[in-house]
Amino acid sequence: MAEQIGRVGHAQIGLMTVTVEEAAAVQQVFGLHYQLPGTGYTARAAPGDGNRFRIVHRRMPHQTNLTSVQIAGDLIEDFRPQFLVLIGTAGGHSGRDALCLGDVVVADYMDYSGYWKYKEGAILERRLPHDHPSGHMVDNYVEPLRTKPTRWIERIQTPRPGDGSPKLIVGGVVSGNILLGDPRNEEQQRILDHFDKAYAFEMEGYGVSSAVFKARRSVHYNPQYLVVRGISDLVDQDPDANQATRQAWTPYAVSAAAAFASVLIDDFFSVNGDEHEPAGAGGAVGNQN
Repeated sequence: MAEQIGRVGHAQIGLMTVTVEEAAAVQQVFGLHYQLPGTGYTARAAPGDGNRFRIVHRRMPHQTNLTSVQIAGDLIEDFRPQFLVLIGTAGGHSGRDALCLGDVVVADYMDYSGYWKYKEGAILERRLPHDHPSGHMVDNYVEPLRTKPTRWIERIQTPRPGDGSPKLIVGGVVSGNILLGDPRNEEQQRILDHFDKAYAFEMEGYGVSSAVFKARRSVHYNPQYLVVRGISDLVDQDPDANQATRQAWTPYAVSAAAAFASVLIDDFFSVNGDEHEPAGAGGAVGNQN
């Protein structure tokens, strides 16, 4: 895809997080410590001519898809990236493929749980147009890491608070605007039952998918995205213990998601080269602009 210049400049990849903890982990792993003056973006260092970057990062100030669609849209307009990657935590369903705390889920399909029609005797799902995660990235960069998990596991910088080892799961993710914190709640149970194949439940991926869909206004620009989520709590288990679980596992889940994304993006640049650094610059993503 030919380089597109946005309102601020150009970046090959745009990273997004939500919480301060997620942002700190991503900035550390990718080495993104330069704050672009007058913006919410960070990069590795001050840009050269033309404000061109390998990677820029933006933290969303709030949860929910209402915020993420705006931030993702701004990132697209500001830098015209080839790929956007949303990195953070999510609640997982432990009854599906033995998903566990600390696992990393990468979405290959995005559902939205916030649009329904209530009628007598039924609740009917309604849909709006949006893009699904990049099949190219899932097939060629995510799937190979299933067979070599140590490549990303060894980059996790936070001690694991329990036994076992994290695994990578590729599958459906549900995005809504409600925090799912009580499986005894009737509406939460209805959502979990309706999306019976989903592994993770979060609040920003649908907004990113909508912004990417809206950005497809020209054959000359074809943005794609991925959602990478570390599992910090379980939406189908004891709500009384869920808060303590989330507090214990969130740092590890954040670190696991960031570690996985860093290896994936390393692989992307090793195949696609680098538009903005001299040949032979080499090194991990965390040591590059």
